[in-house]
Amino acid sequence: DHPVVREGTRRLLEFEEGATVVGEADSGENALVSPSLGLAEVVLCDVMLPGMDGIETTKAILAKYPHLRIVMLSSFGDSYLSNALEAGACGYLLKRSTGDELLRAVQDAASGGAPLSPALNALLVDRYRELQSNKTDALGLSERQAQVLEMVARGETTKRIAEDLFLSPATVKRELRHVFDLMGVNNRAHAVAEAQRRGLI
Repeated sequence: DHPVVREGTRRLLEFEEGATVVGEADSGENALVSPSLGLAEVVLCDVMLPGMDGIETTKAILAKYPHLRIVMLSSFGDSYLSNALEAGACGYLLKRSTGDELLRAVQDAASGGAPLSPALNALLVDRYRELQSNKTDALGLSERQAQVLEMVARGETTKRIAEDLFLSPATVKRELRHVFDLMGVNNRAHAVAEAQRRGLI
């Protein structure tokens, strides 16, 4: 919504070979009624906008043009990242990014990629690990049992699991039996299928 930022972004993109700026808007509402929106391949959308914010704007744009690739721009790190991705954005770029990073993000999005500011990569990994940990905690699996289940899903034998985790084969079998009991299954194949269904692996 800031004219100076839009002007700078437009000029940057116009100097890039192969890129064409088909339009710009100062609000989500104006973007949605702009005829140029249907001509775009990639949309750069600010998270903070007057009236309809960038998250709602993203949802509305994709409802109208589901093929569009939307990259969110934000001054904030993780505050809106999850909401933006859930809304359908394919990427998330911090405003402190360089011009080259912005150009690469647009090219990446246009090619079907998922551009993300490097500073946010570690955050996503941490979030994923936390989510996985919460899932296994909710089921009641210990850390060792979760490791055994993950290795079973990879097709590892009892002997190999025992060697990698420095356990005896008997201990691995005992832990696996506990996993079966907690998941309500009676063999490895069912355990893997149930773990996939629950999103544990």
